[in-house]
Amino acid sequence: MNNFKELSKMVAVRNKKFASMYDILENNLSNECIDNLIKISTLKPEKNVILAALRRLIDLKEENFVKELEKKHLKEEQIIHIKHLLYDEVCRFYEKEHQEFINEIKEKKVLNEFYQTLIQGVHNIGLVMNAFEKVWTREIIEKNNKILDSIFPSLDEALQFLSENGLYQREQNGQMCERSYGVLVRIGNLWRFVSYAVFFENEILKLEFAFDSMLNSLRNLACNEDELAYIEYFTKLKAAFCEKENDRVIAAWQEAELAWLKVKSPLQVGHPLEYYEDSYTHAVALEWDLRLQDERNFDSALFIKEMKESFLSVCKHIDIENVQLQDEVCMNIERTQLYICNPVIFYGAELKGLFSAQVVPNDEFVSKQAGKKIFAFLNFVYENTKSKPFMQIATEVFDKEFLTYGREILFHRKEIWKKVYEISTLGHEFGHIFFTGENTEKNMNKSGFFKNIEEYKATVGGLIHFFYHEKEELRLPVFHDLIKRAVGLIAWQRVDEVKAYYTEGLIHLTLLFESGALSFQQGSLKVDFSLCAYEKFKNATLQNYYQLAKHYILQLDAKDFLSRFCVLENGLFLPILPECKAFVEFYYDLYEKIGNKLDESGEFEKYKKTKQ
Repeated sequence: MNNFKELSKMVAVRNKKFASMYDILENNLSNECIDNLIKISTLKPEKNVILAALRRLIDLKEENFVKELEKKHLKEEQIIHIKHLLYDEVCRFYEKEHQEFINEIKEKKVLNEFYQTLIQGVHNIGLVMNAFEKVWTREIIEKNNKILDSIFPSLDEALQFLSENGLYQREQNGQMCERSYGVLVRIGNLWRFVSYAVFFENEILKLEFAFDSMLNSLRNLACNEDELAYIEYFTKLKAAFCEKENDRVIAAWQEAELAWLKVKSPLQVGHPLEYYEDSYTHAVALEWDLRLQDERNFDSALFIKEMKESFLSVCKHIDIENVQLQDEVCMNIERTQLYICNPVIFYGAELKGLFSAQVVPNDEFVSKQAGKKIFAFLNFVYENTKSKPFMQIATEVFDKEFLTYGREILFHRKEIWKKVYEISTLGHEFGHIFFTGENTEKNMNKSGFFKNIEEYKATVGGLIHFFYHEKEELRLPVFHDLIKRAVGLIAWQRVDEVKAYYTEGLIHLTLLFESGALSFQQGSLKVDFSLCAYEKFKNATLQNYYQLAKHYILQLDAKDFLSRFCVLENGLFLPILPECKAFVEFYYDLYEKIGNKLDESGEFEKYKKTKQ
């Protein structure tokens, strides 16, 4: 008998324990892992450094530490070395925590033997992934990407070189695949592209042993449809990792993902699916985790039905002629499996940035046959957001009235906060599905900028859905969330793996300035946070989305749409609109100076005492 409800409670308690570590800042407490991270960083244990250590351990974010290290004018090689040492320490912390939690699950007997064995097996594979991730990062991000960056003056030219020389993996029809599970190899002037199994032979061999060990035990325990689906999935996932033939790799991963979509248990495995880190070959990062469906009174069937209605309304408005694409998108929406989850255990790339909501797989060949899964982490994100201290940069940029509005929702109007999350986050993930067919990314990514408009398209897809199903009491909360998020995304200007979200923010900001919701003069940002401003922004966003939808239908180069809003200057995307550009430069300069500085006004402590 599996008591997933009891397991969910155990996971929630554990996640709250991690989030409560932020109390170290307030109470001047000591923590061994935080102390070790600070020692490794070679920085002094000041509040901003302690915060960076907490962000590295709890939020699994590297950029706060990197900013502090850059202030000390360390060389890039030194920073990279320290980042690896910090990763090792975080690995040690969570490997121990995960195993202790698995032991607790076994002791309390909340799951049957099959799932106990599965969780232990996922952990054992995760240990291999943790070590594998270090080697992957050194070879692909820190070596090959640096070489390509030094050889080619632009991303376009690098992608053209890779394409012309066949340095990619192929889909079953022989065409170039937009993602890869392989590594570039250069000997002199000769380049080759080989599979993970060939290049990372030792790491893959260890993974193969870990998969075999788990599968040998699970096969003797599986006795129902969900459990048998896991056997098929793990078998095909192991085969995908171990595939050496470059032209067979994508087909093997497609078979694994088709099997993964059949796994509908409340306990879900997340495997390598995303490729934000690598702009050149789109090598899929080594994500690995286990997530558990959470308790939430949410009508997913109604949400999916309304999402389809919203998509069809847009199609009607722009008079879509691509009936095949329309039918493909509708089918993907209808077949989407929606999971509101809590993270249980996590490894590899996720120890450098814990997974957020996602719609996967990215492979439209797979989705055309079997649909998609959407994951969101509502309660996990809510508890973490309440635990994070207020930052000085927010106080410097926004007026108190604007900040108070959002804080009152977070701490005193939980259901409103969660409704906004559903609109923005679930809406975002469904928005990825809108106007995306089997060859969309391939045809729109010739310049390498597809992701840079796709994240905007996703967020606005969720907003469009809200505009078509508007609830009066949520208009300003949704508007507030969008403004605060768009401004906050400026901080990711130089973080390569999340630069697509930064450019998303630039498009939002441009429309916010053009519609008069934001204005920036003499170093001061003014926010018109009124229903009138909301309506103007809504109309501007609707018109922009209709243009974007046509761009997707025609499968034009993503760069052409992005260039309406921003241009590359010295390797950085900056807005074209002068007022917006001035604000972005102001904010990022301020972020560099005080991005890690706490708001010590006492406001956060006041809200913590009165939280729900």
